Amino acid sequence: MSELPWTPDFDTWPVTHALVAAQARVDAVRLVWDDGRENHFAAALLRENSPDPDTVHPKSREMIISPDALPANLRVADARIGPAGELIVAWAPEHLQSRYHPGWLRAHAWFEDQAHDPPAPRLWAAADVAAPPTFDGPQALAGHAVFLDFLIALRDFGVARLQNLNPAPGLLERVVRRIGPVRESNFGPMYTLEVKDNPDSNAYTAHPLPQHIDLPTRECPHGLQFLFCRENSVAGGAGIYCDAYRIAEDLRRQQPHHFDALAAIRWTFNNRATTSDYRACAPIIDVDAGGRIRAVRYNSFLRAPLRMPLDVQQRGYASVRAFSVRAQDPRYHLVFAYRPGDLVAFDNRRVLHGRNGYDATHGRRFIEGIYSDRDELHSAIRILERARRAQIAGP
Repeated sequence: MSELPWTPDFDTWPVTHALVAAQARVDAVRLVWDDGRENHFAAALLRENSPDPDTVHPKSREMIISPDALPANLRVADARIGPAGELIVAWAPEHLQSRYHPGWLRAHAWFEDQAHDPPAPRLWAAADVAAPPTFDGPQALAGHAVFLDFLIALRDFGVARLQNLNPAPGLLERVVRRIGPVRESNFGPMYTLEVKDNPDSNAYTAHPLPQHIDLPTRECPHGLQFLFCRENSVAGGAGIYCDAYRIAEDLRRQQPHHFDALAAIRWTFNNRATTSDYRACAPIIDVDAGGRIRAVRYNSFLRAPLRMPLDVQQRGYASVRAFSVRAQDPRYHLVFAYRPGDLVAFDNRRVLHGRNGYDATHGRRFIEGIYSDRDELHSAIRILERARRAQIAGP
């Protein structure tokens, strides 16, 4: 039997459904699958993904041609199913025949009755959870399966925890770099949460911290934050986390005028430091064109005065207060202590974090922090899922 063609990427595409019919329609190809589903591919889509070495580089798997290099009168001359179950398309006026992997075709097919957006996040409040999704740290680091579960929980739930890790220097960075590059900040590539004589953030005091995201002062705030507890013998200082997406959705349903204001009014956020002056201007709730929440930029101690007409000021501050009331409400809170060997990871543009105050005069509190980004998380999940698919598919 003939081998299936390679694909314009490095992924593994199991053949879960077979092609049973292919029909050329000049500017498109109609496909029928063995489960009765049908879909269409535009001619331009198939042509620019043709797995031939003059269109897609066989080593980089990136396109060599640009759209203007395709004929303006490109058309499908013929479409049929090949001996390996692949789709074979003949092009005109080009004298080219392209072969397409059926697994790749099925994965990229559009079906009207299927959802095509990424999975929706799992929203939560205090009544829904007693602890963040928690995994054994040594087991997660020993292989891919548990580590992938940890990453998926972080993506879907917004916060996840590894426990029983060796509280040794360098381990936090090793875990983060297994996901992707570290993203530095004005606090450096890594920081330690400790009391400073001259703090450049409230985090470097023993005072309670209200719920917030870090670094809202950046054009694109850092997407992931990792806290690793290496030592903790002080009284107090428990972490307090809440799902800002859940708060925002509750506002949208129960107080829509406040939600609309938070999604429309652009606030300035600026850090208060002697050696840096970062500023960013954006709404507190970021929604896409379809109204889906993409991020929350909420931080009460780095929000600058609102320079707007009086009616906008009044509307803005009333809406911020409504959000704050919920952010500080224990009904939304997930509260837990930091224990040596705990590594807590969370989505810094979704999950608000804070803490209770603690007694810095007795005991020691040594928590390291590192930032990364959402892109690194999603990429790591895809790579591990790709490896799992390849293992299942076999040689």
